[in-house]
Amino acid sequence: MLQVYGFIEEPKLLLLSREGKSIEPTALAHHLKETQEGLLVASVVALHENNKVKLGEADTFFKELCRETGDEKDGPQLLVDFWEALLVASTQEAVIQELLFKLSTVYIDRISTKENSGIKPLKTAEDLINSCSHYGLIFPWVSVITPSDFNMDHHYQEDLQKLQSLLSGPSLDPSSIFPLLEQLSDNESPGLSIHVLCATKLGDYESCIDKLLERCPQAIIPYANHELQHEKQPLWWQKVLPELCKKTKCEGNENNTFLSSLKETLLVVAMELDPLDFLNLIPDDGTAAFFLPYVLECSQKNLMT
Repeated sequence: MLQVYGFIEEPKLLLLSREGKSIEPTALAHHLKETQEGLLVASVVALHENNKVKLGEADTFFKELCRETGDEKDGPQLLVDFWEALLVASTQEAVIQELLFKLSTVYIDRISTKENSGIKPLKTAEDLINSCSHYGLIFPWVSVITPSDFNMDHHYQEDLQKLQSLLSGPSLDPSSIFPLLEQLSDNESPGLSIHVLCATKLGDYESCIDKLLERCPQAIIPYANHELQHEKQPLWWQKVLPELCKKTKCEGNENNTFLSSLKETLLVVAMELDPLDFLNLIPDDGTAAFFLPYVLECSQKNLMT
């Protein structure tokens, strides 16, 4: 920390601002890039937070610093490390929103192109979840769509988990990145998880249920358990139950996922509705016998209360 304080007092040790030219990194900055990246990033964060450098200037600084190594794209890893570290530290709402957009853009680009520099980031997704309030715990149903042992490159998975975490957190407005989602196909599990996360945060639960039933039915019950609570609970019997009845009838008993999901849904509905309301939900297609144990469960619950 003493070194960071020293850089706050003497920013020119790290960066130079010559008249008519943009910010340039010093020889010491280049040395720290090769030897102590963490100290370099922490120092520039401190400079920003002490009004010694603006965000745009810091971006230019890191891009110039990474130019010699050929990592010149819009989001070189050291710049992304800086954005992530600044997001942890900053309390300025305008800066936070700009960082959220910058980071989401980089994560989406990397996920869509399946390209990564291969350079190890300073912080993993788990580190950021534990240290930054803007990164939330990834919802359980998201982990069903893209489990930790999902067959993908480690760096690619880290970027995916960071984006999933931002969307599971309180700060990122999904409408701000909506145009970027065209890069991600919801026919693949990573893209599906992001599309459903965004639509859920925007309140479009019914389309999410349809997508999951079509492309990842094993996630429907974890999704409903997590998302369909309180005022959204009626969607269990208004949407999930009728859709599962249709799917089970079309697939027959061969699809155990739909059948087991239907049984779990019926248990939830039986606990929440009165017997008469429950009876009105039973399809009039000759399958009433299947629903009788759940009608009995519903009736017994009603007698007890």
